[in-house]
Amino acid sequence: MLLEDQAGSRTPVNDNSPHFPIFPEFKSASYSDRYNVLCKKLVQEQLYTSACIMLSPQSAVADGAYADMSDLTSLKNFIATFAGHIAAEAARV
Repeated sequence: MLLEDQAGSRTPVNDNSPHFPIFPEFKSASYSDRYNVLCKKLVQEQLYTSACIMLSPQSAVADGAYADMSDLTSLKNFIATFAGHIAAEAARV
């Protein structure tokens, strides 16, 4: 997942959910933090084998700059896991 790295994505958002409780890790968290928590949970609960969240400013169109949120949700980890799946499938055939 690619998210624009700007003040709005890094600023904590309001916790207004009158019908459902909010998980503690989402309280006073920014959108980028919430996406990172979501990706981590998907991998840790083995619903996904890998997930990636990257932050990149609009100015990165010129140089491709980005930042990872954590090691577990990094682009490097995602690509390594994907390459492992490709190698395993190639060995089967």
